[in-house]
Amino acid sequence: MNPSSFRRLAVVGMGLLGGSAALAARERGVVGEVRGVDPNLRDAGGIELVSLVQAAGWADCVLLAVPIEAMEQVLREMAPHIGAETLITDLASVKAPMAELARRVLSVPENCVGAHPMTGGHQSGFAHARADLFVGAACIITPAGREPPQVVDRIDEFWQCLGAVTVRRAPEEHDAIAAVLSHVPHVIAFAFAGGLPGQDVLRLAGPGLRDFIRIARADPALWCEILLRNRGRVAEEIARFEKDLGKISDALGRGDRVALEEALEKGQTRAKHVDPSGD
Repeated sequence: MNPSSFRRLAVVGMGLLGGSAALAARERGVVGEVRGVDPNLRDAGGIELVSLVQAAGWADCVLLAVPIEAMEQVLREMAPHIGAETLITDLASVKAPMAELARRVLSVPENCVGAHPMTGGHQSGFAHARADLFVGAACIITPAGREPPQVVDRIDEFWQCLGAVTVRRAPEEHDAIAAVLSHVPHVIAFAFAGGLPGQDVLRLAGPGLRDFIRIARADPALWCEILLRNRGRVAEEIARFEKDLGKISDALGRGDRVALEEALEKGQTRAKHVDPSGD
């Protein structure tokens, strides 16, 4: 993959994802120069840290990697200083509200194309950022339908240059997909972990339980905001899960081995679709 056509990348929010994008862009030679914006960070691994206004006026590509509840304030502060040719992409986990926000706040909303790399972890902060985080990861590019094709292509190419495998979906379609693949799994992990017994029992836990509840170690405030922004889709998927869980519960209550095994086999089959190479 050839380097993208951007010369000056500003990353706003140098946490795990934003910091990893900045490191990847620099180390892979994706852009000419990278600068970061993060008032809580003193050292960004040699990447120059600047103010929000400085970044907005300097960059020809802005990557927004701040929490979703901070997006509006950040965009409003940047908007008067962003050049007419500057392109914007973001890492928000919910895309329909972001598309609407860009339409309301930006003078050229057609220059903003969302992206959601399906990677990360429960650890946060620049200390855990790494340049290879996006390599091989699926990344959903979410044009709202108003952008010129060349704008979407450049944002798509940028993420490919970071190592991601891109697909394109409308913002609303992305939110439905994210509810299934990310948002509701977090809900289930949080709920299950919340009902676990005391530490004297948990010290006996094996790797299966640790793997299952790992994502429940994520930031509750961050996930509360994500879930609320996508609450309609999340509620639909929770209802679907409750229905499937109910079938298992009913089979257990009846002692129905056939129905129980059918439900478990259905889950096993779908799990293999997620990771065909897994054991």
